Amino acid sequence: MTDLENLAYRRGVLIPAFKLYGELAGFYDYGPIGIAIRNRLEAHWRRTFIDGLGNLEVSTTIIAPEKVFEASGHLSNFTDPVVNCKKCHASYRSDKLVEEFYEKKNDQKMAEAARHMPFKEIDEEIKKNGIKCQKCGGELSASEPFNLMMATKIGPYGGVQGYLRPETAQGIFMDFKQVFRDGGYKLPLGIGQVGKAFRNEISPRRMLIRMREFSQMELEYFFDPDAETLEINGEPVDESAFSEKINMLTAEMQEKGSADKYVQMTIKECLEKGFIPNKLFAFCVYKELNFMRELGFEDNSIRFRQVLKSELPHYSKGNFDMEVEFFGSFEEVSGIAYRTDFDLMNHQKHSGEDMSVINADKKLVPHVVEVSFGLDRLFWTLMGSKLFKDEERGWNVLKLNDYTAPYDYAIFPLQKDEKLRDKAIGLRNRLLSNGMRIFFMQSGSIGKRYAKADETGIRYAITVDYQTLEDGTVTIRDSYDATQKRLKLEYLARK
Repeated sequence: MTDLENLAYRRGVLIPAFKLYGELAGFYDYGPIGIAIRNRLEAHWRRTFIDGLGNLEVSTTIIAPEKVFEASGHLSNFTDPVVNCKKCHASYRSDKLVEEFYEKKNDQKMAEAARHMPFKEIDEEIKKNGIKCQKCGGELSASEPFNLMMATKIGPYGGVQGYLRPETAQGIFMDFKQVFRDGGYKLPLGIGQVGKAFRNEISPRRMLIRMREFSQMELEYFFDPDAETLEINGEPVDESAFSEKINMLTAEMQEKGSADKYVQMTIKECLEKGFIPNKLFAFCVYKELNFMRELGFEDNSIRFRQVLKSELPHYSKGNFDMEVEFFGSFEEVSGIAYRTDFDLMNHQKHSGEDMSVINADKKLVPHVVEVSFGLDRLFWTLMGSKLFKDEERGWNVLKLNDYTAPYDYAIFPLQKDEKLRDKAIGLRNRLLSNGMRIFFMQSGSIGKRYAKADETGIRYAITVDYQTLEDGTVTIRDSYDATQKRLKLEYLARK
């Protein structure tokens, strides 16, 4: 068990779901600390991609009838490669078996390449390397496509076949025309939502990296592909933003076997070279990069991977995966996809409903650029990148910033003394009334309480002690470096 996993279980960050009845892979509950951090990520996403850009938010249903996913293409195309043991019938995601094989050999180049191999090449790797069933050592079958959607029957007699949504996007596409028409909006228009999605993963693993039930933060940007200028929230986009440099892994680099590397390019260069299909896509790359910086990710830990043509989703004419370095490998936390008019046109075809709108006296079916974050993956990679071992203190320190910390302050009465407790509660209530998020704890030694604050990402811990009763000052401790100073209560109450 890694330090991160150990901390998550000890400190109320994560709880394995259904633990009373034995764990089921791919399902996790968030404890009090975990949900507090996750809520901060969600709130900052809203500030950045919804409120900050003048976009809209909706909440659509989790279950949809089969015909929705016939139209979207998920029923026939939403698959992963699966192999089965010929002896014990255990199932595995075959590309992950190859990836793990090379990770154990410390061959990161081939491990990265395994993520994007076609079925035939995966099977050749399994045969060449003698990869067997992890349970019984039996021989594995050839790879076959496995549909990841979870099915359900709707109605008392199961008369309607339904599925739990594999992405939140389809609800937005189906509601788009009514939202656009009822609000009298103009293009480009972004509509986003935060919600649950479900994928019947063959081999859930690495905790929140590959789950069966997870949360997405998705934004669908509807726009006119023929528009001469790009305006966001009524203002032309400042294209000087495209001079920002990104770490880029191109399709060509991957095809030449350099999947574990990247080169620095400006967003403008990516646009001019055709890696980025349009200016709206370029703008979304810029917004994603700065969003990640604000959360506290370092530039050298972030790269943008151009998705190979052979692995493009069925709806996409161009994809970037934003990946974060996580324990020695890069993990996808977000994707930007140019979905063109694929979804709206397919829903128009299958439903018979005209999905076109009038924009600037022009009738059109808009194109779409999608920005899709995996909230759980973002949460988990942030935790991993901000957890540090402090040998002097003897415990880990989770160094979260103001955008991501679960609480603004921890408040600790030094001892179980009624006067100290009353003073601490008074301070807590004043700070709460000022909109601060407060963690209050009065049991345990002060050292153990400091350790809890350090390990759960609470940067500032306030200790109310006997000097507080004399001069109205408190000790405030910074978890980043364990330094302490005294401040007047009045100063804190004004914060």
